[in-house]
Amino acid sequence: MDLSSILLFIINKMNGERTLNAGLHLLRGKKSGQTLQDVEYFDLKPLFGIWPKLDEVLYQQTADELINKALITSDEKFCRLTEKGGVEVQHFQLPRFKGWDYRGREKVFFGRIALAVQTISYFRTGSTSFNPIQRDREIQLFVKRLLEGKPLTDPKFGKRISEELKRALVTSGISDRQKYIFANRLTGRGETAKTYDQLASELDSSPSAVYLLFIESLHMLLPVVENPENYPFLNKCAFDIKVHSYLTDSALRTKKLFDQGYSMKDISKTRNLKMSTIEDHIIEMATNDERFPVTHFVSKDTIQAVLSKSEEMGTKRLKLLKNEFQMLSYFELRLILTVNREGDS
Repeated sequence: MDLSSILLFIINKMNGERTLNAGLHLLRGKKSGQTLQDVEYFDLKPLFGIWPKLDEVLYQQTADELINKALITSDEKFCRLTEKGGVEVQHFQLPRFKGWDYRGREKVFFGRIALAVQTISYFRTGSTSFNPIQRDREIQLFVKRLLEGKPLTDPKFGKRISEELKRALVTSGISDRQKYIFANRLTGRGETAKTYDQLASELDSSPSAVYLLFIESLHMLLPVVENPENYPFLNKCAFDIKVHSYLTDSALRTKKLFDQGYSMKDISKTRNLKMSTIEDHIIEMATNDERFPVTHFVSKDTIQAVLSKSEEMGTKRLKLLKNEFQMLSYFELRLILTVNREGDS
């Protein structure tokens, strides 16, 4: 697994109907209407936001490599797999990412663990002064509260935390390679965390591959530590990491008005937002709520007709479907394709 294989998978799922940059926005977790829509359209929730600070130069270099290998083609409008790329992508198995649930916050989880481990390591050897591995003030305050009143100088306490962490890593099912990466990203007394570049050199890999393995390991570890009885310390480190609401803050405000019976026009006027923005919010709401009343906007027969035509034509491009359903607005078409659940009401 590396960035090139992830990108090849994304381009395959988007089926030649999006530009190359759509993949970049997806991996960064961009909260635009288009990207949130694409996540649902193309069933790409696991990859959403797994690389919030993905460098655009690295992304383009990776895409250029795929083009040079004749695996993809790209122009100003669309990016698609070549026949050779179609064969290549069949060998790819989607890693166990949960990007839609964590959206980059898995690194906050690890940051808490890393600082706690560093703190315990130093206190256990009688040293209370050190440069914290984490500069993030919120993480520092969180760990300070977490360790307050704990017997940090007692070797038994440190051993108990160590054993809990080892048990969780084993239970998560991550590979030995990932365990090595995880362990070497930690800092302790006399031990400095290794960079992705250093680990890539050691493992004869690329920094991007090491990064992706690391993120996958965190996504596999987090569900395990949801049990506070078996993992009391790690469960506390995971506090507020998983997304509670999948809606953006603005969409949440729109939802409150919608639930109160406001029409889209009234919401637009009340919030002083363009109708197109409210439409994006409605799409976002429908994406994240299986009980969303789709038939409030379009009939079941219309939903079935659009979905059948989309399947028949092998496309989800709005412009092409609009030619087939002139009576429907682009918003209605987007809503149908986003929900894509036959018979919902």
